[in-house]
Parts: sequence; structure tokens; C-alpha cells
Amino acid sequence: MTRIAIVFATSGGNTLETARMAAVGCTDAGAEVALYNAAAFSPSVLLEHDGILIGEPTWGDGAHHADFARFDAAMAEVLAPGRLLAGKGAAAFVGCDRAYRNFGRALELIEGRLIECGAQVLQQGLKIELKHNPTSREYTKRWGRDFVARLRGELERQDHTARMGRADVDRVMGISKTERENRDLQGLY
Repeated sequence: MTRIAIVFATSGGNTLETARMAAVGCTDAGAEVALYNAAAFSPSVLLEHDGILIGEPTWGDGAHHADFARFDAAMAEVLAPGRLLAGKGAAAFVGCDRAYRNFGRALELIEGRLIECGAQVLQQGLKIELKHNPTSREYTKRWGRDFVARLRGELERQDHTARMGRADVDRVMGISKTERENRDLQGLY
């Protein structure tokens, strides 16, 4: 059975919800999933899994969340020197807010660390803006199913450099172009 580790940091619970929705998708695809809170987790456990999903809220204007920063530093110290995640498939997810200049920058930070550790980023990272809704929950489950399919070679790998832009995030959140224009006119995010 395909084993997936989902590691997350969270403040208000939104990134935890993303982790749980991705776990549902992975499980639906037949994978065995383990959820780990980055605040109390050793990155060496990632070596026991076939695939890795990692997420955190984007903090401030693009920094790591405090709980995740310790985990990231441990990845750099333990996994990066020997590129110990070589052969592992991975992807990242983040919470974000378009009010900040570096919209969802934590995604790039996580993907960069995964690559430095030897992992292969198999699909476009996922950005969830502010708070989940029914559309984003379904999208996240499908994202999890697709990750398992890519890990097994059943779906083509996506280029990880094709980062989610604001219009992509609106699609994930179920916000139409017209609705976005109206929100922008009203100064709503």
C-alpha cells in the first residue's frame, strides 16, 4: 500500500483542515495516510513514507509559520545534506491572503526545501485563501487523489514551477471573474 505523510503547521485551523481534506483524497485513492503536526515531529519519519505532503499558513509577508520554522530547520539539518528524500514524491499546500504582497510565498519555501532534500515535487502546490468553503474542500480532496495517482505513475507529473496565481486560487475557492472584480471594486479580499 502507498504510504503518505502529511505534515502541517496551523494557527487558526485552516491549514489543518486542508491537511485533513487532502488526507481524505489520498485515502479515497487507496493510500495509507499519517497526519503529523510539524511543531512536534522529527523529519526523519518522512523516510518511512512513499509520498510527502507538507503545508503551513503563509506567515506575514511570506515567512514560515513559527511552528513550521523549527521543522524546516530540522529538514535542512537532517535530510538535505544527503538528499535523503531522493525517490520520494512530494507536494506542498499553504494558506494565504491576497492582502499580502508575497501571496502564498510559503509554498515556494516548502517546495525549495523538499527539492533541496532530494524529493521530486510531483504536482502544482495548493493555495487556500483565508478559509475553506465547499468548493475548496472538494478541490483539496481531488488534489490529494491526484497526488496519489501521480505518485503511482497513473497521472502525468506537473511542473512544480507552475505556481498558483491569484486567478488559480479564485478557481479553487469557487470565485468567478465577475465576483472577483466586484470584490476588488468594494475593497474586499
